[in-house]
Amino acid sequence: MGMGPCLPCSWVKWKLKLLERHYRRLGMEPRLLELDDGATVINCWVPREIPSEKVADESTVQKPALLLLQGFGMDGFTGWEYQTHAFVKHFRVYVPDLLFFGKSYTMTSQRSEVFQAECMKKMLDILKVDQVHVMGTSYGGMVAYRMASKYPKLVNKVVIASSGVMMDHTTNNRLTQLCKIDSVKEILVPKDLKHMRLGMSTATVWRIWAIPSFVLQDMYEWFYQGNIKEKEELVDGMIIGSADAPAIPKITQEVLIMWGTKDNIFDPALAEALRKHLGDQAQLHMIEGCGHVPQIENPGEFNARANKFLLP
Repeated sequence: MGMGPCLPCSWVKWKLKLLERHYRRLGMEPRLLELDDGATVINCWVPREIPSEKVADESTVQKPALLLLQGFGMDGFTGWEYQTHAFVKHFRVYVPDLLFFGKSYTMTSQRSEVFQAECMKKMLDILKVDQVHVMGTSYGGMVAYRMASKYPKLVNKVVIASSGVMMDHTTNNRLTQLCKIDSVKEILVPKDLKHMRLGMSTATVWRIWAIPSFVLQDMYEWFYQGNIKEKEELVDGMIIGSADAPAIPKITQEVLIMWGTKDNIFDPALAEALRKHLGDQAQLHMIEGCGHVPQIENPGEFNARANKFLLP
């Protein structure tokens, strides 16, 4: 399930080892959590359990929980690389891989973002988390929104970044025309290095062409070659943006919407549409000069704005 290549000199493998050390230094550890008698398995980085007699500061246990949900592309572990250090001081941070990314999978036929939200709820139940702030980017933002709608007693504040919650069945036409492709699946679930490079170049304002080909090839083999069929089914299984989708419900939580001003994946107009849909409980913060991944392109501003919103 989403295993990487066996390369003796893999750049990604080296990077992941460094990142794992980083997460562990932050007091986090990975757990595989079985849902529904093992039919679904979620991999999640969670706060390391500390025996009660060794807890020096009770405020550590009392910190609010924060769930981070990644978008298409890499897994949660790598997708939130620039956020975890900024949040662990104030929150108990949980970083799962959504289904069919990283080590998470399901043997059921369910593929919608609603099912992803239901799995996150079951995972948090196992982890004994009864209240949580949720932050999601792109596809993860849709899952976060569904969680807030379905579980209002569980979800406190919500941060949605670069997420087409308000998209309709014509929204992706802009992207397919820009990239000269027939379907967004060609860049969301690329089947070759050419389309991965195209997707990355479209998503970010960074100069992807400057990244050495051997690094991009390594990234493709680690993050994109696995679970291709299932990831395509995730795109096809999305309720948001489908032709017969019901109206998006209005959630009651406080919401921070963050968006890059140069987002080519989801038009920034969708950010304003979501703010209007939610009304007074929503704030919109545009991050100047960023594309679809402001949490990577400008993590300093992204993290500071998120902390300001989430902290009491």
